[in-house]
Amino acid sequence: MKKGIIFDKDGTLLDFEAFWLPVTEGTLSDLAGEFRVPGGAVQAAKKKLGVIAGRADRNGALCMGTYASIAELIRAAFAAFGAEAGEREMYGAVCRAFRDNLFRGEIIPTSPRLCEVLRDLKGGGCRLFVVTSDKEDGTRACLEKLGIGDMFDGVYTDGMGYPAKPDPQIIGEIERSYSIDRESLAMVGDTSTDLLFARNGGIAGIGLARGARERSLLSPLADAVVGDIGELPATLQEL
Repeated sequence: MKKGIIFDKDGTLLDFEAFWLPVTEGTLSDLAGEFRVPGGAVQAAKKKLGVIAGRADRNGALCMGTYASIAELIRAAFAAFGAEAGEREMYGAVCRAFRDNLFRGEIIPTSPRLCEVLRDLKGGGCRLFVVTSDKEDGTRACLEKLGIGDMFDGVYTDGMGYPAKPDPQIIGEIERSYSIDRESLAMVGDTSTDLLFARNGGIAGIGLARGARERSLLSPLADAVVGDIGELPATLQEL
């Protein structure tokens, strides 16, 4: 069994689409009003973010990007409809709009066994961590609402001074701060970025794939792929 497990938050602990799609819808609506662009600009921004037909592409910017990269894509989409905004202006507006629309997201765990599995891992001596591109306040609020806010030894978020995944710097920080060798660490995530983060950091990577397409995307990068968090303990025993 690994001594340290790193989890992505969105799509791994938290149902991504139930939370982020309504939040993004409200965010883009607010931004369209602020920058005075038509509805077509919102649709163009969704496409750039990888939101198509009410689904989020797991390799799209909304799933894999940072607030900064998402802001740049929205800025480019709105510019095609006449909006004039600098990088810093749009970044600030995007962060504010996302924060103001977080209430729209539905907090649903990716598995009904999520709390049980995390409790068992922690009870078995595993240190648990979250590494996410979300902001700290939103991350901690989601973890609390999922009922797992007190289960993590470390939570690493956007704005804490670390480079975004797949840069592996945070893995080195966890190794030093918690005295856990890299061969005793594993990353659990639902995107290619999560698994590249694991590979770049020299730790095991476990993909969470809820469908055949996701499994095909993650399998080439993963040491193992599971369909549900409930499968995680047995998979960790095999690595």
